[in-house]
Amino acid sequence: MKTERDMLLLTDWAGQDDCAGWLISEKLEGCRAYWDGSALWTRGGFAVNAPSWFTAGLPAGVHLDGELWAGRGQLTAARLACQHGRFESDVRFMVFDSPGTRRTWPQRMAAARRAIESAPHASAVSFQPCRGVDHLSAVYFKILANGGEGIVLRHPSATGYGPGRSRLALRIKPGIAHEHLLYERAEVFA
Repeated sequence: MKTERDMLLLTDWAGQDDCAGWLISEKLEGCRAYWDGSALWTRGGFAVNAPSWFTAGLPAGVHLDGELWAGRGQLTAARLACQHGRFESDVRFMVFDSPGTRRTWPQRMAAARRAIESAPHASAVSFQPCRGVDHLSAVYFKILANGGEGIVLRHPSATGYGPGRSRLALRIKPGIAHEHLLYERAEVFA
């Protein structure tokens, strides 16, 4: 069993302009889920009552960190799955880390992709390199305009997976301080 104390947590972006080369992925609005190699667990340490058809193909003995996600604007469906075991066909386990792999985040994601190749209800999050704060702003506001929650920035050379807030895994979503810095650059998106 894993709990929030054992998980890598995102830190709020502080508005730094040195984000070129970091990796951008969408911040998914769902329910955090951790696969311990045999079962799914919530961030609070509760077992997820996931049906066998949903966990089919998830790798035995391999730890994966991710999110139960049903799509943009579908948080209720993810919560019903996580809290009540009511899994609909559109709920997916979106993997965003492979904690047992002691390499860089892109290498951990490559390991995660290989590990879930046979899991029909799991996908690895996609990411792209950031070309700078203007590009970051464009991606951020495009995701928000399409109903997304925000973005995650990860440093490409950060190795390992450790518990607690990481300065090498950042989040940007509405209401976070320094969002105004991105808004000032939003003309790139317009």
